[in-house]
Amino acid sequence: MANRPNQKLRLLFLLKTLMEKTDSTHGLTTQQIIEELAYHDLEAERKAIYRDLQTLRDFGLNIDQRGGKEWALVSRPLDLQELIMLVDAVQSSPFLTDELTDHLIGKLQSLASLGERELMHKRVDVPSRVKMQNSDALLNIDLIQQAMREKRKIRFRYFHYDAAKQKALNHDGKTYELTPVRLIYSDELYYMIGFRDKWANAGSGHQPFTPYRVDRMLDVAVSEEPATKDPRIAGYVLEDHVSPSFGVYAADKTTVVLELDDRAMNPLIDKFGLDAVVFENQDGRLLATVKAPLSPQFFGWLLQLSTFIKIVQPQSAIDTYLDYLDSTRALYQEDR
Repeated sequence: MANRPNQKLRLLFLLKTLMEKTDSTHGLTTQQIIEELAYHDLEAERKAIYRDLQTLRDFGLNIDQRGGKEWALVSRPLDLQELIMLVDAVQSSPFLTDELTDHLIGKLQSLASLGERELMHKRVDVPSRVKMQNSDALLNIDLIQQAMREKRKIRFRYFHYDAAKQKALNHDGKTYELTPVRLIYSDELYYMIGFRDKWANAGSGHQPFTPYRVDRMLDVAVSEEPATKDPRIAGYVLEDHVSPSFGVYAADKTTVVLELDDRAMNPLIDKFGLDAVVFENQDGRLLATVKAPLSPQFFGWLLQLSTFIKIVQPQSAIDTYLDYLDSTRALYQEDR
């Protein structure tokens, strides 16, 4: 190959060299490019290099000659700041295992030049962030999506951790088989919303739509059984069952009026967004009408804000909150 330059192969190695060795602040002279190609046993004269560079330009690559001397690939589909943002997101995600985190960051780094890759390394400090232990979680996602595409049920076993920090199978280790309805990302984790036929009847006392953490699903497989056909599945509205602010397992939402002072405004907007209805009260305090689940997650959020906020309507929401407070307080009074 040293004596018979392959034009097509030379063009590919030229592109690889530009991607790895150049960026908006680093370039290579024509002579340096010739030396890089020679490292791969590819010979080229200056005129051939100029023709190849023009071919890459005609293809749409933003290749510039810096100062009339150095050639550089000055822009890419993802710029450095976008790649850094993606690396930060991957590194801070608790859903990904440490091994998969490193693997994905390596792939993102390959999209940058060698000079930029160091800037993408460990950009975010995430103290004591717990990473997932189930390396099959991404495979589980693929199988769930396949089942939804093929309109089939999904089969799996489900586990929790016991007091000895060991995996304990739910349902006595029996296999779950149900219709996957939605795959969602909430609370920095993936969940599958499934429809359980055994709870489909209104009188069963159970909600047929049940969330399952994808990373706690084992032996996942697409079933031969067709997905259940039920009008409730076709009309499923995610927002009616899942609260983006208070978790997948939150209760059904209730319209609640909150009284607050301005110190609670930022937390209110963070949880409910700018669409929360806020108006002045006669006493100078604010009233906000929001939809929230009467759940421990919502009540815990209220407790964080202490005396800055309180429920004023409806009375049923106030009573539920007081019952929650009483039961919590009772735990600490038992041993006094």
